[in-house]
Amino acid sequence: MSIEETIINEAPTLDDLVQILREGQCPSVSGRSTLTYHLGHIGEREFFIRIYENSGRGMFARDWIFAKEIEGVVAGEGPITSSSFRELYAGRSVNTCGFLMAVLLGLGALIPMPEGARGYARNPEVPIASLFTPSTEKRKSRKGTE
Repeated sequence: MSIEETIINEAPTLDDLVQILREGQCPSVSGRSTLTYHLGHIGEREFFIRIYENSGRGMFARDWIFAKEIEGVVAGEGPITSSSFRELYAGRSVNTCGFLMAVLLGLGALIPMPEGARGYARNPEVPIASLFTPSTEKRKSRKGTE
């Protein structure tokens, strides 16, 4: 079998299938780097998020994460921390969990817990599904700028 035949016969990956809807940037939770993320979709009902670049030195995974899995994590009880996202990145760099949390903060899907409490809470006004609509462009970031 030639190399060309092998390439043709390989199953497509998510990178092959997901179409990017939007690219955006936000600060990391620490504020020491800028993250570039992608919002993507397959068809009309399957939505994904991935961390694409980090201006800092921290390693991360570029895996596409299914929005419904993210929704499952943020819908849980209690405060949301980077550890909340570990199950989505099993065996991958733990930095990616914190980077995903920073993206969700930047998009307004998470909000800080009340003063003195550790972690973040789901923003009831910004469901995960709404991140993939055109109105996301108009939504204010966590710092109050457009």
